[in-house]
Amino acid sequence: MMDFTVKRADFPEDLKKIDDFIYERFLPDMPLIRLFNIDASSPRHMLPSPHRPSSGSGDIYLKAVDQQGEIIGLAINKETVHFYTDADTSPEWQRMVDFMDFVEEDLGRLPEMTGRTIELFVLSVSSEWRQRGVAKRLVEESMKHAREAGFETMTIFCTGEFVARIPRSLGWRELYRLAYQDYPRLSGRDVPLIPVPPHDHVY
Repeated sequence: MMDFTVKRADFPEDLKKIDDFIYERFLPDMPLIRLFNIDASSPRHMLPSPHRPSSGSGDIYLKAVDQQGEIIGLAINKETVHFYTDADTSPEWQRMVDFMDFVEEDLGRLPEMTGRTIELFVLSVSSEWRQRGVAKRLVEESMKHAREAGFETMTIFCTGEFVARIPRSLGWRELYRLAYQDYPRLSGRDVPLIPVPPHDHVY
């Protein structure tokens, strides 16, 4: 018997809980945070946000909850992806957002996806719940809900090796890979990077 459940997030009821999870669990653990030497404890208005729910979109927000109903994992699937920043965003955070924008532009070199496409843009699990099948279940449920919503193609954006292993185990094809150490040369930007093995690539 599983001691967690995966279900659709409820809006607007879950919005604050999702924001708390992203700022307290997801962003501090992102390999990119260490790669760009970012202070994840900055005030929230200075941090970029990977999500802004919009009415009428096909976005699919899934939450994994424990037996007390607390969110212990998130999968945010979006038709259009972007990190949103405000005027107060710090230079360190802005460098990370610039990197994400570079990857997004670089992906434009690939053959265009056919059919209606959705991207699993955020996949995160609380540290105390990792290696218990929560992330894999969130991916599987994302695939199921995407099919039911009429999406024909699904992609996932992985900034860390551990997350990348999940779609590989489910038979997904790798379409893109960029070594972090190559980013300064390819982008022409003088950006100091701190190695965070085994997270050496974005996929």
